[in-house]
Amino acid sequence: MFSIYFGRIGNFLFYLVMCIYLYGDLAVYAAAVAKSLRDVVCIRNVTGGILSDADICFSTSTLTRMDVYRIFLLGFIVCMCPFLFFHVTKSRWLQLTTAGIRWFTYLLLICLAIDRAIVLRTWSGPDPPEPVPYPTPVRASGIPTLFGIAVYVFMCHHSLPGVITPIRNKHRLNLRVIFPLFLTILGCNLLLSGTAVAGFNNIKDLYTLNFVPDEHSYDTFKIPYLLAQIFGYFISLFPVFALSSAFPIISTTLLGNIRTLFSLFKPFQTDHAQKVLRYVLPFVVAIPPCAVSLGVNDISFLVNFTGAFAGSGIQYIIPAVLVYRARRYLYSMLHPDVGYENFASTKHGDEEPLYPTNVNSLDPASRGRNLGCCERLAAWWRSCAQMKVVGPHSSIFQHILWVIFILVWAIFCIVFVLVDKIYPF
Repeated sequence: MFSIYFGRIGNFLFYLVMCIYLYGDLAVYAAAVAKSLRDVVCIRNVTGGILSDADICFSTSTLTRMDVYRIFLLGFIVCMCPFLFFHVTKSRWLQLTTAGIRWFTYLLLICLAIDRAIVLRTWSGPDPPEPVPYPTPVRASGIPTLFGIAVYVFMCHHSLPGVITPIRNKHRLNLRVIFPLFLTILGCNLLLSGTAVAGFNNIKDLYTLNFVPDEHSYDTFKIPYLLAQIFGYFISLFPVFALSSAFPIISTTLLGNIRTLFSLFKPFQTDHAQKVLRYVLPFVVAIPPCAVSLGVNDISFLVNFTGAFAGSGIQYIIPAVLVYRARRYLYSMLHPDVGYENFASTKHGDEEPLYPTNVNSLDPASRGRNLGCCERLAAWWRSCAQMKVVGPHSSIFQHILWVIFILVWAIFCIVFVLVDKIYPF
């Protein structure tokens, strides 16, 4: 679809952003799996406080927690690499099973956090096992992280076609489906976040690791100790089950996008090049996220970076420019006398650049219009004001200001997070 409205450069940028986002996804998944296994296996509370990567993992070994993390990470990548050499197609039952585990774990996280919050606030003994959590209403240092993580968490619009397509009567679709869907997602995230801050003083970058059983598990839950241990280990290992099943699917998706990205260049369109890429690209997919995860095991940093930069491109920039170009295309088809470019009539649109490469190729009238920026801007604004198509499924956000607002908001998010990484709050 993207190649219909954009030239070769736009198509290349689209696949590039997609690949960067999927690389970030794989890095997050690999780090989360390795970190979960590390925290379950290693001994806890060695220093009596917050553990660091330099602490010893086993009392009988000199391996540090970072060493064990990297061992698990390399083992995970080795186990996942074979899936890259063949297509993962029949994953229906795998996805259904994973979805069931996700919902069960989600409810379990909320219930155990509520149970813990009640126990700490109704403690009748002399000294509670942990201080009662009283989170501050606003923490300025966490605002930049919120931008990236919020974009990553709300990356759900790719599921809308699967929800909308089966619906026959699409009358008032925004009020009946889209708004309730996003409100439900917001409510689920607020419920999970609210119970987390009410039950824990220190929330780890991977929330499930807060439930790793320790010496306080007996006192901080009302449920039987054995059941708390079982639930704790199940939640702690949940990323291993869920993300391991999703890793091959995302890797295959990234492999297809990279193959398409290479096919945009003529040297890689030959049969010999395709045979070489078939065996080289799986390593191109696996090595970069593994290298990133080996050096960075901070899940919040990886999620923040992926969401703020590549995520903003996918969630904000690409949909905004796609809607803008699609509206121009639709209006030009319905009103051919207006003078907009007819995308469908271009035989080699995918091979043409997005801008004139030679100013002499323009007619004198076009060169005159290009000289006046204010005139061009005014003409563009008038043309955008006319790009409204009335229909039963027309969007209520048809004005061009909505597209501009989305683009400005995306730039603000990217700049805000980038400044925070250079000059931390």
